[in-house]
Amino acid sequence: MNEPHPPEPRYPALAEDLLGRAQRAKEHWRTSGAERLGITPDALAALAQTQHDNTAGLKRIVERLGQWPDRSTVGPEACQAAVDIAVHSDHNPAVQRTLLSLLQKAVKAGDATSAQLAHLHDRCLVNAGQLQVYGTQHWYRPGGLLEPHPITDPAQLDTRRAGAGLPPYVEQARRLRERHGPIASLSAPAAVELAPEPERRAA
Repeated sequence: MNEPHPPEPRYPALAEDLLGRAQRAKEHWRTSGAERLGITPDALAALAQTQHDNTAGLKRIVERLGQWPDRSTVGPEACQAAVDIAVHSDHNPAVQRTLLSLLQKAVKAGDATSAQLAHLHDRCLVNAGQLQVYGTQHWYRPGGLLEPHPITDPAQLDTRRAGAGLPPYVEQARRLRERHGPIASLSAPAAVELAPEPERRAA
């Protein structure tokens, strides 16, 4: 029996734009800690320019649609690409918070996922110097060790993650180790203390 095909997005050109933007930045997003910490100044500048361009592009798309580019408008893959771009829009916290608000509306409408919202919500909290809720955001110590940013009420973390459709934290940690290398234990002191600003390496 053939699986039904998902409906075509209403704005395929915008979907293609989002997917292309995310793809161009994805190589760095998936770089291991040691490699990312050793990035050259020129490569870092090029990445920063890509992030700025991606944020500006997503902002234009949001303004054109008057809403989040959700699964109905651009399809599930491009919706996820938009989330990835928003999560990495740290250079413009005001825009990032606006995108969070729009994504919240899309989730309430059933056109984006709670897991996507959890990632962007945590990122906005971390960028505001607050404790994250779902444990989705990490940073690199100078030696390349990946650690979670401080988390509120760690004992209830997996309960909150389950409510957002996320796997247990131990599963996320396993995937992060496979992709990025060593990761600190959730019970390490840095999990409950803010990372010093100069040392932060968002992941």
